[in-house]
Amino acid sequence: MPVSQQQLAAFADAHAWRIPFDTSPRHLAGPGDGLRVTHGLAAAGWRRTSDPLSPEIVLTSPDGRHSLQFDPQSATSAWWRLRAEHTGSEPGWYAEFGQLVPAELLAAVTDALVAPPPAEQSDPFRRLQSANWPTDAADAARSPDDMCLVERRFIDGHSTRFWHIEANEPGHGIPGARACGMPSSAAAPRSI
Repeated sequence: MPVSQQQLAAFADAHAWRIPFDTSPRHLAGPGDGLRVTHGLAAAGWRRTSDPLSPEIVLTSPDGRHSLQFDPQSATSAWWRLRAEHTGSEPGWYAEFGQLVPAELLAAVTDALVAPPPAEQSDPFRRLQSANWPTDAADAARSPDDMCLVERRFIDGHSTRFWHIEANEPGHGIPGARACGMPSSAAAPRSI
């Protein structure tokens, strides 16, 4: 049976963001190829611990401490979940990423888990400042195009810090504008 023009248009609308093209800044180009993440972990010895017939993928590190879950049927906006279990000397942690997070960003996080730690830990805000991201004393940095916000926050009532990153598409307001006292459009930011 031939496909109608309406069906073709609906397909094009649903998949237009997947068309590869050079876009700058990169975070506007869409998610990229998740194989960059999963194949890198598999090459580092992570094994698949989920059902091979399921669309959900769970990869576990050789020591069993870390796991990455990819769930394209997630009921939430988080398709990627990365966990580290608590050990006697290291705290546990959790990060989640939406379906549109660039694969390069997620790969940078997972690559850091399989690469040996650098001899000297650098301050991420120094890197953002060197890339011309304005920073403030409250541990927040904003991309020059006002489309991404990176904050180091405290958990209420604790000295424990965590990272919070928000990104918006053009025309959908400024990420974290309400929290930072800046004007914002009616559209809500999307956390990654």
